[in-house]
Amino acid sequence: MSDYVEYDEQTKVSNWRKFVRKNLLLHLIPNTVLNTVVPYFAFKAQNSVHLFSGEQNLARFLLPMSLLLPFMITLDILKKIKELQHSGAINYKIDEKITGYPFILKKAGLNGLYSILAVFALMLALHFSFPKNHDFGITPSAICAGLLAGLYSITFFYLAIRRFKDDAV
Repeated sequence: MSDYVEYDEQTKVSNWRKFVRKNLLLHLIPNTVLNTVVPYFAFKAQNSVHLFSGEQNLARFLLPMSLLLPFMITLDILKKIKELQHSGAINYKIDEKITGYPFILKKAGLNGLYSILAVFALMLALHFSFPKNHDFGITPSAICAGLLAGLYSITFFYLAIRRFKDDAV
């Protein structure tokens, strides 16, 4: 009997690891590629990229991305964890109200809000530290947008899992 319980626990840990690997790559690769390619071609149509001024500026890409990516990643991961938890594929046993949609939306909304505030503060600091009409360059700006999207994918994926584990215990 104890061999069966031990095998079941190992299966659940294995399921958890497969979930983490699969979903991390599912978020990381498309977010990084799309958030590098789209700004690159949008910036390519103009001569220079400015932080806040101009038709296509960095703020136009970075601020919505800083709100939506953390929100959507957290929402998606917590919904998938909830489904795994209810199917019994992972070990966490918690109340229905903790894993309900108000909990998920609150965590996703806070992640989106905190990230957009941090990026906006950083952009304001850059805006005031560089001379007026400073050009940031097309390729470096697009690469930085893609790297930021990759950072969001990894960070908010693991934050969603950590917050779930912290609230589950």
